[in-house]
Amino acid sequence: MIYGRFGEECEIVRKATLADVRKLDNRKPDAQDKEALKNGSYVVIRFPGDVERLYHLAFLRADGGSLEISEAIAKL
Repeated sequence: MIYGRFGEECEIVRKATLADVRKLDNRKPDAQDKEALKNGSYVVIRFPGDVERLYHLAFLRADGGSLEISEAIAKL
C-alpha cells in the first residue's frame, strides 16, 4: 500500500507534467518544478474520493518501501 505525506492511502496515477502544476497546484511552474519534472520526481496521485494531487516522490511512503513505489511507477 502507498501512502501520502500524512499517512493517507493513495494511488499513483501518472507521471506529472507542467500542465499538472498549473491545474492541480493552481500556479505557474517555477525552476524547481521544471527540475523535478525533468528528474521524474513529480507524480500525480489519487486519494479516496477521486481527489488528485501533485506530489513529489520524497513525500510518498509505502509498506514495501521505495521498491514498491518504483514498481508502481514502472507499471504506468
